[in-house]
Amino acid sequence: MKLAGFFNACDSLENTAFSVANHTFPVLFRLLYGCGLRLDEALSLLCEDVDLENGRILIRNAKNGLDRQLPLSEALTDCLQSYSNAYIKNYNEGRLFFLCRRRKKITGRTVYNWFRIILYKANISHGGRGKGPRIHDFRHTFSVYSMLEMSQNGLDMYYSLPLLSEYLGHQSLEATEQYVRLTSAMFPEIIAKANKTYGFIFPEVELL
Repeated sequence: MKLAGFFNACDSLENTAFSVANHTFPVLFRLLYGCGLRLDEALSLLCEDVDLENGRILIRNAKNGLDRQLPLSEALTDCLQSYSNAYIKNYNEGRLFFLCRRRKKITGRTVYNWFRIILYKANISHGGRGKGPRIHDFRHTFSVYSMLEMSQNGLDMYYSLPLLSEYLGHQSLEATEQYVRLTSAMFPEIIAKANKTYGFIFPEVELL
């Protein structure tokens, strides 16, 4: 998926009588990409979970039943702040950060439908349901480039892989293994480091 084209198309969305797409989805998709969130984690964020003053968000009751606090980049904090200033008039306790026009929680299906519309506007082909691109690919992309950045900054894989696992909300390093394997074609030097450190955990696989 060509991210620049996707976000350009996302930013060109217009509101309709039944949606608030042009201000919700550019922010939502940037949050998914910038923090590697699961979709439901982003859609379940409450206003009090988004600490823009300190640049962090709180993920409650995630997939594995654990809360975790994640830092935001300066650019993403500014993006969320602009959205908040324009569209969130008051931070009532328990209010969702992202709401549809009817002031209800945005459903995963609604996000998926708009995701397909944005892909079409960006001239990005789609292979059909289950074949991608998928919304979950934002999480994959975040993970791959996070590992690359940590490696380029000299952080040993012995430390970086557990950090990524904790950040993503995985219960074990084995759950993070799929993101290590995703880097094999793009950044083989990362895999070499991972195999050297964690070869006893991650068996060799043949890539098709």
